[in-house]
Amino acid sequence: MTDTRDQFHRLFGEIYLPVLVTVGAIVVLVILFAAIRYRRGSGRGPGGPTERPVFESLYAVTIAAIVAALVWATFTAEAKVDEVSKTPGLRVDVTAFKWQWRFDYPDQGVRASIGTDSHHAELVVPEDTVVGFRMTSRDVIHALWIPAVRFKRDAFPNRFTSFDLVFDTPGTFPGRCAEFCGLEHAGMTLEVHVLRKPAFDAWLAARRR
Repeated sequence: MTDTRDQFHRLFGEIYLPVLVTVGAIVVLVILFAAIRYRRGSGRGPGGPTERPVFESLYAVTIAAIVAALVWATFTAEAKVDEVSKTPGLRVDVTAFKWQWRFDYPDQGVRASIGTDSHHAELVVPEDTVVGFRMTSRDVIHALWIPAVRFKRDAFPNRFTSFDLVFDTPGTFPGRCAEFCGLEHAGMTLEVHVLRKPAFDAWLAARRR
C-alpha cells in the first residue's frame, strides 16, 4: 500500500459513489413517476394493500446483495491497509504518553526523538520507503493521526499495534493525537518530515554523531 488515501479513493470513487448515484437516481425517478402518474385523484377511496411476493422478494434480495458487496469491499480495503510487511525498509517504534510522542529507530543506532513542552516530537522518514511502525502507550489510550495520509490508529497501554506506511511526497506534515487523553490533549502534536533518501541518510549520520 502507499497510504490509506489510495484505498479510500478506490473504495469511495469506484464503488460507493456509483452505488450512491444509482440508488439516488432510482429513488428520484420513482418519486417523480408517482407524483406525475397519480397527480390527479380518481374519486375513489384508497385501495388496500396488495401482496406481490415475487417482486418483494427480488427487492429484498437486491438490497441484501448491495449491502453484502459493500461490506465485502470495505473489509477487503481494510485488510490491505492493515497488511504488514515482514521486511520494511525502516522500523520505527512509537510511544505515546501524556502529552507527547517518542519515536525510536531500533535498527539505526540513533537517538530517539522525544517531544517536550517546548519542542514537538519529529518523525523523520525517507520518501517512497515502507516504514514499519510498532506503537504502544505508556499511560492511557492515545491515537496517532496524520491527516496528510488519512491515517489514524489508536495506541493502547500494555499492547503493541503494528502497521506500515509509505510516504510518497517529500515535505513536512502535521500530526496529532486524535483521542481525548486529558487536559493537555490539544497540545499533543508532532511533525512528520519526509526526506529524499540521500537527505534521510545524512540525517541518520548526523543523529548518530
